Amino acid sequence: MSKVFNSTLEISLRILLILYADGNNGKNLDSIVTADFITIYAKDFGVSNTNLHGNNEFSFAEYATRRSQVQDAIKYLVIDRLISVCYQDDGFHYTISELGKQLCSSMTTEYSKTYLMTAYKTIDFMRNSDERKLITLISKEAAKAIKRR
Repeated sequence: MSKVFNSTLEISLRILLILYADGNNGKNLDSIVTADFITIYAKDFGVSNTNLHGNNEFSFAEYATRRSQVQDAIKYLVIDRLISVCYQDDGFHYTISELGKQLCSSMTTEYSKTYLMTAYKTIDFMRNSDERKLITLISKEAAKAIKRR
């Protein structure tokens, strides 16, 4: 049976929406992973009134596997020319291409609209936060969630 949630396709589309919301600023892998996670669980971070994937006591445990899933999805997006990659002093940064923007503009599902709206809020939230502290907080919560299993 195929995986419904967090498939490479689903993660790819979410990455596109994150980069679309971020404009032409570009994000590194960790920023994309963090932005996606916060967007999905926005209520837990005070960004929104709801979590897009519902309330889940193990949500933070997902963060541990999210990085490799996003990395795989990025490869496909680069190959398909939906995102561009450039190297900077702190590593690779990814921006959405014109083709990626066109694809985002064509997304009309309720989920994609809600995700994009929340992604804009997440981008603002992250701009006003220390990203390292956010990643540390998420990692600590993930470790606690894994111990609860």
